[in-house]
Amino acid sequence: MSGRDGAPGDDPPAGDPADGDPSNGADPAEGEGVDDWDETVAEWESEVDEWEGDPSGDASDADGDAGDGTAADAASDDDVDPAIDRDPDLTPDDADRVPKVVSAGHINWDVTIHVDSLPEPDGETRIDRLEQSGGGSAANVAVGLVDLGGQSVVYGSVGGDESGALALRELASAGVDPGQVLVDADEPTSVKYVIVDGGGELLMLANDGANESFSAAGLDRDTLAAADHLHLTGQQPETAAALATAAAEAGATRSFDPGRRVADREFDAALHASDVLFVNDREADALDAATDVDPWEPDDRVVAIKLGDEGATVRTPHGSVSHPGFDADPVDTTGAGDAFAAGFLAAALREPEITGDGFSHDPRDYQASILVGNACGAVATESVTARTDLSWDRVRERMGESPETDLLIEVRA
Repeated sequence: MSGRDGAPGDDPPAGDPADGDPSNGADPAEGEGVDDWDETVAEWESEVDEWEGDPSGDASDADGDAGDGTAADAASDDDVDPAIDRDPDLTPDDADRVPKVVSAGHINWDVTIHVDSLPEPDGETRIDRLEQSGGGSAANVAVGLVDLGGQSVVYGSVGGDESGALALRELASAGVDPGQVLVDADEPTSVKYVIVDGGGELLMLANDGANESFSAAGLDRDTLAAADHLHLTGQQPETAAALATAAAEAGATRSFDPGRRVADREFDAALHASDVLFVNDREADALDAATDVDPWEPDDRVVAIKLGDEGATVRTPHGSVSHPGFDADPVDTTGAGDAFAAGFLAAALREPEITGDGFSHDPRDYQASILVGNACGAVATESVTARTDLSWDRVRERMGESPETDLLIEVRA
């Protein structure tokens, strides 16, 4: 991922309707895009072979030297697994493999204000741009998954006001099913005011409103039973725990992005019921200090740690896989973390060997997932507001800027 991981509310947002609307049942992998992508991959392999000076195309020569001091050189170390996929499959599967995901957590309405610089106390600054859009970590991941060919149901709560109606309308137009969302007439919709300076840094003003009015009991069990996966974001700890337990009983895999309040709330039950955790590096340290979960060396789950402009690392009980991310010129880092989660899940959930029996603990299985997640995170930082078009075309375009992408993947056993 590139750009810092940030977001209004309890963690980062992402996503916007895709150019090729996945809600119409079309598979973005089909058609001429696949042939173009295969040709692009072939060109990359040729360029990499020339760059390495190795006509055999092997990732390391007889000396174990990959050539320029990148993470590929680490393959010669004893503690680095050399079995790195030189050509990770980044093409979405056919329509009959579309993952079905319930994304549960915050649904907000965002007001994004861009300024050249943040004012000092008692100061004033001019607003360069003001945008309003849907936000909230659960809603953003749901939209991102639809953008990348999945099916999403969002579960959360909004107020019975205009902002809530706008948030639900935008989700529906993006192809997300908002039919399970609770409308709390006694509370306002949570509105996040996101102030972004010229360097893409941000600060947030927010009201809690209705975004945690929902409970686990309100989610239709048939909807959960039909899902392949449950993704949890910030919410009441008891709600997260009950939803994760119900999903496990229904046979769905689970992921959890608890957000910046991870150390302040009693999330232990939801954390232990999750197959995959998404945290940034600060949250990982806080989680390590406040709970019995060590994100850096997990013993029974997969942890995807977002490292901002240094990419990401995926830690498993059997090792790790890391990638330094993609260059980006950030204009708004709101939503980068949710974009990463959407990309990671979109890549992982379509692979039965990864998720067929919980999530695999083999770090090599997440080479494509970390690439797609980092590409989506980078795309998100270059877009205004928390919602970004995460189409596969944009993911491929970002990959095309780095022919040596696969060589920068570092797998450690």
